[in-house]
Amino acid sequence: MFVICLPAPQSHVDSLRTAFPDVEFRTVENDDLSTALPVADAVAAWRIPEEAIAASPNLKWIHRGAAGVEDLITPTLHESDIILTNSSGVHATNIAEHVLAMMLSFARGFPSLFRMQQDRVWDGSRLDTQVFELTGQTVLLAGVGEIGQAVANRAKALGMSTIGVRRRSDQGRPDSIDAMVGIERLNEVLGSADHVVNSLPFTEGTRSLFDASAFEMMTAGAHFYNVGRGRTVDTDALVNAVRTGKIAGAGLDVTDPEPLPSESPLWDLPNVILTAHTAGRTPHMWERVFRLIEINLERYQSGDELINVVDVQHGY
Repeated sequence: MFVICLPAPQSHVDSLRTAFPDVEFRTVENDDLSTALPVADAVAAWRIPEEAIAASPNLKWIHRGAAGVEDLITPTLHESDIILTNSSGVHATNIAEHVLAMMLSFARGFPSLFRMQQDRVWDGSRLDTQVFELTGQTVLLAGVGEIGQAVANRAKALGMSTIGVRRRSDQGRPDSIDAMVGIERLNEVLGSADHVVNSLPFTEGTRSLFDASAFEMMTAGAHFYNVGRGRTVDTDALVNAVRTGKIAGAGLDVTDPEPLPSESPLWDLPNVILTAHTAGRTPHMWERVFRLIEINLERYQSGDELINVVDVQHGY
């Protein structure tokens, strides 16, 4: 039995039933997930309580409807033989476009211009930020997964140089990345970038990776973007870097904590763009998620290795 607990259109589940007539699919709501799991062989869901996994002896495969899996990697999962896959890549196109939108907004002074629009002021001399061109600038991608590569592809199309930072720099360098270094060298290369895009997952190794020392290594004209996980950034250090002009600005789709408290100084900093964790939204999400499920179900039945398998030891 394959249990599906995702708020997706029924048509996608119906397509799976047509493609795999020998598989029993059961759709459930969140409240019924724990009841359905003990007899399930596989499940696709957002969140699964650890105790529900522990009480499911037949469970062999979990597919996460999102990319982040930090809450699923529990002692129970570590001790089991359950395969964990995620939906990495589903949001690469739209998040890359979201990052590009923030970059262009800073380049053309849109935060200042939007404030002028709200004040009903038509006076270009009041543009209170220095505009610039992206062409010829350098973007550093902290995380060279699907999102990082999608950003790099678009950056290259604009005539930008690219630096990739990943846990294993020996895994190969995509054509869109001009230089690749290991994550242990992050602080060494931060000063080379005009834009730093963080799409890293949250693990113990990335907790507060962007701290005061990291922001100190960035140039005064650099912009920082976070579309990964809020907890990979020391929020106080980021606020200080922006407030003091250590960096030129920040585009944040995720924060720590989240939701961002109303009293956070980030709300009032004129050179900060906040987008309330919306970068992942796309009308193509469910077709991409269910295409992944379909591909992996074919592989599972054939005994082939699944794609998007999470390394439980490393957390992504």
